[in-house]
Amino acid sequence: MHLKRLELNGFKSFAHKSEFVFDVPIISIVGPNGSGKSNVVESIRFVLGEQSVKSMRGKTGSDLIFKGSKDISKLNRASVSIVFDNKDRVFHLHQDNNERVNIDFDEVTISREVFSDGVNKYLVNGSEVRMKDVHELIASVNIGASGHHIISQGEADRYLNSNVKDRRELIEEALGLKVYQYRIKESQRKLKRAEDNIRESELLRREIAPHLRFLKKQVDKIEKAKHLRTDLHEQYKTYFAQEDYFIKTLERALDADRTILQEQYTEVIVFLDSHTNPEDVTRYEEESQIISHQQRLKDILREAVSLRQKLGSIEGMISLLEKQQAPSETKQHPGFSFKVVHNFLTSLLGRIDLFDSNNTISSLGEIKSDIQDFIKQPSTAVQNDNSSEITELMLEKNDVEKSVYLKGEEEQSIQSTIVELEAALELKRNNERESQRQYYEYLAKKKELDTKRTLITHRDETLGIRVQGLKEEHEEARVLLGLNAIEYQAIALEHEMDISAQNQEQARREMERIKIRLEDIGGGSGIEVIQEFQETLERDQFLEKEITDITSSIESLNIIIDELKGSLDMQFDIGIQKINDQFDRFFKLMFGGGQAKLTPSAIKKRKKKITEEGEQLELLDDEEGEKIEYGIDINVQLPRKKVSDLDMLSGGERSLTSIALLFALSQVNPPPFLVLDETDAALDEANSKKYGDMIESLSKYSQLILVTHNRETMSRAQTLFGVTLGRGDASTTLSLRLEDAAKYAK
Repeated sequence: MHLKRLELNGFKSFAHKSEFVFDVPIISIVGPNGSGKSNVVESIRFVLGEQSVKSMRGKTGSDLIFKGSKDISKLNRASVSIVFDNKDRVFHLHQDNNERVNIDFDEVTISREVFSDGVNKYLVNGSEVRMKDVHELIASVNIGASGHHIISQGEADRYLNSNVKDRRELIEEALGLKVYQYRIKESQRKLKRAEDNIRESELLRREIAPHLRFLKKQVDKIEKAKHLRTDLHEQYKTYFAQEDYFIKTLERALDADRTILQEQYTEVIVFLDSHTNPEDVTRYEEESQIISHQQRLKDILREAVSLRQKLGSIEGMISLLEKQQAPSETKQHPGFSFKVVHNFLTSLLGRIDLFDSNNTISSLGEIKSDIQDFIKQPSTAVQNDNSSEITELMLEKNDVEKSVYLKGEEEQSIQSTIVELEAALELKRNNERESQRQYYEYLAKKKELDTKRTLITHRDETLGIRVQGLKEEHEEARVLLGLNAIEYQAIALEHEMDISAQNQEQARREMERIKIRLEDIGGGSGIEVIQEFQETLERDQFLEKEITDITSSIESLNIIIDELKGSLDMQFDIGIQKINDQFDRFFKLMFGGGQAKLTPSAIKKRKKKITEEGEQLELLDDEEGEKIEYGIDINVQLPRKKVSDLDMLSGGERSLTSIALLFALSQVNPPPFLVLDETDAALDEANSKKYGDMIESLSKYSQLILVTHNRETMSRAQTLFGVTLGRGDASTTLSLRLEDAAKYAK
């Protein structure tokens, strides 16, 4: 695996797209100061995930974008892409990330873009990824984000300047052990989350514990009430069966009574509708006929009386005339005979019988006048020959007598007719009275039936109330017992029972007593309480299981962390031994002798502790029983000098020591490429040659990108890239192959 290309576009001084092709082991980048050589190095830092803008000589992300010039406009975006050869499939990711980022290609391209607002975007083979993914990806090929593979000008001795802890981290990264650190940190993050989760779960369990205990008591009460519910359920079944049967029995009886009553009522209504109400007065023809005949009879009697009066008067006249005409045998007092007086009085009596009560006074006046006329007759009578008058009177008498006779006949006929009419009228009235009796009998029957219909309506309403009560009992049973329906029909069909309203009321009261006991225990069916208890219990059990699982996970993570740390320490110890072998060799090569070695150094942290007496003590980690961390110290011994302290080394000696350590690291675990930015600036000619020899030796393990002004160093490169400032103060590049580079170097 090696570095193939580097593409810059808008990054710092590279306004235009520039490409560096790395197809040889040693590449040298040369050019005058300020031309942008170091920007190439910083672009590599940038694309590999460097987060410190300050380390790339900027303050904000926008400082990494070309600022513009007189001839070229300002840009709002910068991008850098670095292309690696991956034919051997050396790149790999953690399994979770590998499912999301596909790196199964012959080339792996890592890109990073920065925008004028400071927003960054990372891509791997064109797919957007996280910065973490980029760090893990490059760590898999021994390229760390800390940039141990990139040594810029002035940073050659950072291994020497770092403290023991930071130095250990740099060496771990150089040894390719950063993956362990990533995994340890990832496991520690998981451990932290697990510990947070277990604390949260324990807190939740503590929070729900009182409520769970309360619900448990409620459930215990509900459990105690189960036999009551079972009893109530059985009583409900029996009650519903009997009530259903009882209601159906009442319905059948009610329907039968209603049918019979309706038939009777219809019969009565039909009769009453077909007969006249007796209160309506019926006039019969016979009545008017009788009245008419009676009126006629009165008229006849009146006429008969008048005729008798006339007859009496005629007879009186005849008698008087006869007396006047006969010789007087004896001297009598002038007056009337008894017969004449008798006839006259008889006619008066007849007239009195026919008095009209409304005309009594006028009738009496007429009788008085007749009496006065009768009394006056004897004194005025004159004895003459009255034969002709008598004859006429006799004829008139006969006519009057005949008329009286006829009137009597007519009177008898009318009397007979009246009797017949009265008999017919009485018959009709008898029939009418019978009809009235039947009418009133049916009317009374209607009232009786109306009362029965009211009772039927009342029974129907009562039955409806009972049916509604049964429905309400069903609903209450559903609420109390949590049942959608209670199977009771089978009970009703098995046998017919002698059921009464009293028995049902007694059964209902018994159920009410059970309900009251259930309400005293906890009310209702307790379904919601049981459900809440089950849910809370399940929640508690889930939390308990979660705590158990998390505890197991914590144990596993601790084991993993310990194993990773153990592996890291073991690999680090092995790596330190290898580094020391190479470090000592390169150190002796650079200084012509002496010794150099990396040694572990304990990192002791002081902590403050308050005693029971209130005193404040400072304790070391080992005094608290905690594991002591170790860093790395550098021990050197220069030839012909008694110098072992790094601070006593000169600038050149420090540079040579740093170079020896860098080359030693590169020999032990070579990175795919190594960037050296003017690390040879402080070397003299003799040391430059040694430096060049070491570079050629190192190029067998890592691809080298050298930024240098040293001709000796240039002579060891196969390709030279020249960087200059072109038009518009933008960096431009040109490349030279080995032959031209050698000529230029000499």
